[in-house]
Amino acid sequence: MKKENVFGLIMYLIIFAFAVVYGFTVLQTHFKSSAMTAVWQYAIYIIGCIVAGVLISAILFELGHALGAKAGGYKIVRFTILYFSIYSDKGKRKFGFRKFDGLTGETLIVPNYEKKEKPNPIPYLIYGPIFNLAWFAGALFCFFYYKNGSNFDGDMAYAFLTVGLISLILLIYDIVPIKSDVTTNGYWLFSLLKSKDYQTYNDLLLARNDSNGNVVVETSAKKGDKPVKQINLNRVEGKLLSAATLIDEKKYEEASNLLEEVLAKPDELTNKGYLEANEQKLYIKIMTLSHEEMSEYYDNEVALSLKRDISSDRTLIGIRTYILMAGLFDKSRSECALALSKVAKAYKNTIPSRKHPELVLFNDALEKVCQAHPKWELDIYKLYE
Repeated sequence: MKKENVFGLIMYLIIFAFAVVYGFTVLQTHFKSSAMTAVWQYAIYIIGCIVAGVLISAILFELGHALGAKAGGYKIVRFTILYFSIYSDKGKRKFGFRKFDGLTGETLIVPNYEKKEKPNPIPYLIYGPIFNLAWFAGALFCFFYYKNGSNFDGDMAYAFLTVGLISLILLIYDIVPIKSDVTTNGYWLFSLLKSKDYQTYNDLLLARNDSNGNVVVETSAKKGDKPVKQINLNRVEGKLLSAATLIDEKKYEEASNLLEEVLAKPDELTNKGYLEANEQKLYIKIMTLSHEEMSEYYDNEVALSLKRDISSDRTLIGIRTYILMAGLFDKSRSECALALSKVAKAYKNTIPSRKHPELVLFNDALEKVCQAHPKWELDIYKLYE
């Protein structure tokens, strides 16, 4: 189990333990004096408090991110709360459902050098926690204000306390400066306050959202400066992006060397990054090695757990790698068809900067499978722009 998974598991166990203790002490005592006499009524009351706590915390986190981004000199390219997302697509604002890397939402940003010469990410990272802390303080004040009133006032008081505590728990999880199963504000905030390397962070943001899918970035708004430069980040995330660009250009050897560097430091990768690096590595090997060499490698070197993780990945990178595995080595048409049934949605969910390169790479992989099994009639899944 990776280190960040262990940290995440520990945090979840602490939260669960706190919830159990809180339920069997504070809430059990309150139930005896509550206006709600039936257990089912009180259960609905608690569930409502939990839902309200998560929603309020999610809204405050992302509202803080959005306002902090504007204050720091950034453009917002996607604003997501619990999968509900407002995002940019070809210069237009759209609404839809998107996955996110976070506890309850995610606000994706890029530096806006037209507004600010040196965008500062600290407000973006800190406003959300501040908003949640202010809400908790307000909820605590309301708890003590209503606590000694009538039964109804008491129920309202404990509703404020429960909702506020849920926000506090999410806040603590979000600001602990460790790498967990999700990317938290605390992890980035601690790293940036320590290094003061805002430019590398801004370069990484731009690399992930470049309109052409290249690992390039505007360095400055000053006249006379070169408009773009190749990113050379020390961060493994930057190397992953560089590897993707090299694969686009069919520079497989260079990409493979870069991926080996990335995989040599698994503790510095997120779960998603670790899986992507392995998928890209397998894709390169399948596209470059002979069938006999790759069959031996696939049988002896590719762990069953990795095969399982790739089979459940619904990104274009995961699907193109899996159909090569399932089609060329497992020889399973049903597995290929199952993965390919998700490809249209995967293409739709791919960020605009990566759509064309990923379409080309996917079609190359699909063609290889179709050539090996022409009777499977999988060419109907070919992607078109």
